[in-house]
Amino acid sequence: MPLLHDPVITLEEVRLTRISLSSLDFVVRIRVRNENLLGITLRELPFTVLCNCGTRDEQVASGNTGRVKIPARDSTVLNIPVSSHNAALIGALAAFFTRGSVRVTIRGTAVIDAILFDWSIPFAKTLPVTMEQVADSLAGERDRQ
Repeated sequence: MPLLHDPVITLEEVRLTRISLSSLDFVVRIRVRNENLLGITLRELPFTVLCNCGTRDEQVASGNTGRVKIPARDSTVLNIPVSSHNAALIGALAAFFTRGSVRVTIRGTAVIDAILFDWSIPFAKTLPVTMEQVADSLAGERDRQ
């Protein structure tokens, strides 16, 4: 039985907060669960955001969590704001409006600092983002203002 277990990285949600012809703002919600008897430190969790734009995935943004302590036998939810301002965004928006949804994939690697050593855990998760989710997110933003 290993002394330390890999933390479990779960992509919980990709929530659009603002959409326009020149940018896409959203929040990536990632849960990191630590089943170990000792706390760990997530040194960083760099990731890329890809949207399916027809026949292939296009990178539209990237992000990183930075350093976060995860207590023993606990989990932490990280809400990472991300903005996209690149050419792939136009294809993603076109696919979104013509199909009513777009597939979003988050790929990254969690880099963990433990007491005596470090290790990396790759992860990937794909979620659909629908018109209804966008409308709900945007309505929620208006209500908070």
